[in-house]
Amino acid sequence: MKTTIIAKNFIYSYKNFSYRTRPILLTSLTLIYLVNTFIHWEFLNILVNSICLLCIIICFPFVKSSARIVTSILLLFGSILLILAGADLKFWMSSIGKNINLVTLLIIVPIFGLPLYYGGYYKVLDALACRYMNSGHRIYWIPALLAHFFGALMNIGAIPVVYQLIIRGKLSSAFRTVPIAILRGFSSAIYWSPNMISVAVVTHYLNIPWKKFAQIGIIFTLLSLLAGWLVNVYFFNKKTSKPKQETKDIQVNSKKLTELIIFCSIFLGIIIIIAIKTTIPILNAVPLIALVYPVIWLSFLGKGNLIYNAYRDYTKNTLPKFTSEVVIFLGVGFFAAGILASGSNDKISLFLYEFIGLNSYLLCFFISSSVIILAILGITPMVTVMAYSASLNPDLIGLSPQLLSLVLVGGWATGILVSPFTGITLIMSGLTEKTPFETARENWPYAAIMVLLLSAVPILQK
Repeated sequence: MKTTIIAKNFIYSYKNFSYRTRPILLTSLTLIYLVNTFIHWEFLNILVNSICLLCIIICFPFVKSSARIVTSILLLFGSILLILAGADLKFWMSSIGKNINLVTLLIIVPIFGLPLYYGGYYKVLDALACRYMNSGHRIYWIPALLAHFFGALMNIGAIPVVYQLIIRGKLSSAFRTVPIAILRGFSSAIYWSPNMISVAVVTHYLNIPWKKFAQIGIIFTLLSLLAGWLVNVYFFNKKTSKPKQETKDIQVNSKKLTELIIFCSIFLGIIIIIAIKTTIPILNAVPLIALVYPVIWLSFLGKGNLIYNAYRDYTKNTLPKFTSEVVIFLGVGFFAAGILASGSNDKISLFLYEFIGLNSYLLCFFISSSVIILAILGITPMVTVMAYSASLNPDLIGLSPQLLSLVLVGGWATGILVSPFTGITLIMSGLTEKTPFETARENWPYAAIMVLLLSAVPILQK
């Protein structure tokens, strides 16, 4: 009995310690990494890698069970590969922190959403959605475009924001396509936005400048938006009634809306200029801008007194929610480092090329389909795409790095829609009070079309 009480007290104390420590660790991790991107001190490299290891140790017992299993497998196989490669202790530590740049992006980008809340923009967006959603096509396109726009800026945090703006507590049959439109609009931003983890992964591992990737990513952004709308027209439009609400008297604050568009455009413009005109890595630029820009924005609005509390609330209440994602990212990076150290990437590329044959269309079909199928089975596309990116050599499989990256990102963007286990599916199922399986199943026809489009990517090969 006494032993049980001691054990319970220890678990309770450890949980409290972990909850208090995680925000400190994650904040320290990102800030030290950003500082080190400019001064390049070896000591800070060691410190960042050590904090990464500490994050895994402290956070591991509290991540989701599925994430814990996946991370355990990644760490195990990564360790085996490093042992076979004869890696020294220094390389082991650097492998732990291999994905620190992606972790930093994951943690900091959602900060961009702070001015939307504290700047009073939700009211104008709510009025905009209510004023113009008065036809079947607009009921699809307005949430899709809003989700695309804000998804490109603030990542997954855009989904509940856009949903609440559109629905406003009304769940009539006229709005039944809104959840589908939001998810597809969000996923289309995955093809190009420098704020998306998918883009960061493929450009980092395949060593592609963002501007080159974005040139072909924009093409599939447009195709995915069009495909989503056509599927909606075919499957839902005839069954959807028109909204029974008066919209003529709703006034939109045009000054506030213009202000929002200007600030968001400046944010994206700065990132694009840095990517095109400078040699600064986009993975270093985006987190730094996303961290500082809300301060400038809120200060311009005369709300500088809210900045400290806004960042403090984000650090205390939002950062701990990234525990599972951070641990998986670090685990995948460790495994990727093992693949590269062992030289397995060339062997995997040659095996895949010989297995598929000389047909590049079939190769693209296999890669994109495998990402999607594994997502449906519960393996997050982040893991699969990162493993592919680290293990495939474009030169050995007959695809250019740009096209391979597009196929991988396309598999990611589609996989998160059809899997009942991904973050956006779980968020939307919670908002709509549907099961994750019902939410995911509605996107299967759309996914089939996207697989066919991704299989045709070799057409773009020069």
